[in-house]
Amino acid sequence: MTQPRLFHRWSSAEGMMLRMVLGAKGIAYESVACGLLDQESAFDLGYADLPVLLWPDGRHQQGAVNDLAAIDQGHPQPALLLGPIAPGEWQAFLAWRDSLTALRERLIAPVLPAYAEIGGDAAATEFFRGECQRRFAGSIESLANDRYDAYGQMERRGRLRDLARLLGRQGFYSGTLSLVDIILTADLHLLRLLDGVTVPLDLLYYFQRVATACGVSLEDGMAHHL
Repeated sequence: MTQPRLFHRWSSAEGMMLRMVLGAKGIAYESVACGLLDQESAFDLGYADLPVLLWPDGRHQQGAVNDLAAIDQGHPQPALLLGPIAPGEWQAFLAWRDSLTALRERLIAPVLPAYAEIGGDAAATEFFRGECQRRFAGSIESLANDRYDAYGQMERRGRLRDLARLLGRQGFYSGTLSLVDIILTADLHLLRLLDGVTVPLDLLYYFQRVATACGVSLEDGMAHHL
């Protein structure tokens, strides 16, 4: 193996973060897209779940924040963390993100079947429905019906309109592409699929701008282009 190999699911935000970091760094890699029900690939690599990034020297990484930072440190050009983001600001951003995790995951769950690996496979769809019930105590339909209230909470607690204005002015969070931009885009870009929800236009342009800078498409892995 002469280049990294990424085992991932298109619907995984962590997998998207790894793809974006590799793209931003200009690191060529082999993409191995796995189905929602594929646990064997992760187990074979010694992990409970995907994504797993396998380097030619045998190192393994997943899409945790620390893994992203380690890739940035190991491949320092262009810098995505050290330099663009001050340590205190980075920690504040991570705390802000953590405070929204439960709400964000509940909000985007109903749109995840847009990915072919979920909505295009009957067994995967059935499994995903069960996971929604287990994790959120609700069906996909009930979660979708709750989207207006959930998005309103996300917008207020995350101050998304203020964030959108900042990103519209600066282009990227710190003026140049950083890990903050990659994480924000991977976490939040699916908000654009919420039917009837008005996401700030500056935020939509921002998602596309970051994806382009990282050489990915926001529609990678979806059943059809939106």
